[in-house]
Amino acid sequence: MTDQNTASQKRLAVFDMDGTLLEGDSVTAYLNCLNRNGLIPEDFRKDEQKYKDQFLNGTLDIGFFYRHVLSPLRGWSRSRIQEFMTGMTATDIAPLIYPEGRKLIARLQQEGVRVIIVSATFDLIVRAVARDIFGVSDIIATATEFRDEVFTGEPLLPYSHQEGKALLLKKTLSENGWSLKDSQGWGDTVNDIAMLSLVEQAHAVNARGKFRDYARSQGWELLEFRI
Repeated sequence: MTDQNTASQKRLAVFDMDGTLLEGDSVTAYLNCLNRNGLIPEDFRKDEQKYKDQFLNGTLDIGFFYRHVLSPLRGWSRSRIQEFMTGMTATDIAPLIYPEGRKLIARLQQEGVRVIIVSATFDLIVRAVARDIFGVSDIIATATEFRDEVFTGEPLLPYSHQEGKALLLKKTLSENGWSLKDSQGWGDTVNDIAMLSLVEQAHAVNARGKFRDYARSQGWELLEFRI
């Protein structure tokens, strides 16, 4: 998940992706692209709003959800998936990116800060968005399985969700010899609390409800990003 050739310590900035760097949800954008290309049946998205609500309040069965949304890609080659994700990022996700987030990451990179995008979304999407839109090579996301370069449709444990974000961030730090000294983090829901609690300076983006209350109680800076 990380660039092993640039392991020297830098200040770290960790960003959630959906709702923090882009308006809405990248999986919705992915499903829109599948639908537009006739790759999913009409009833495939019938429970989509229920899943969104469960994700926002922290009750989503993330493994079940991943398997459902990944199932249309089962049996695809790695190269076909990469081509699809590159096109989907350009047409369906790029218009959703918050200008504030794009400018913030660009400024941090110019200052020599190592940016890591840490997302619950599966790696197929996160890697394309991080690379093609932000020029970021370091990601933490839910890994997905290929066998003989063919996609199985399976997400791999541990999922990069809630406590899993913090677990995988700690693992990445340990593997690379990085520290969280002078680190910063940005997130938008209760699912980011575990990750944001690790950094020295946390920011809550477009925070609402109990996440906004929690961020205020911790003294985290509240930010509003808009398209």
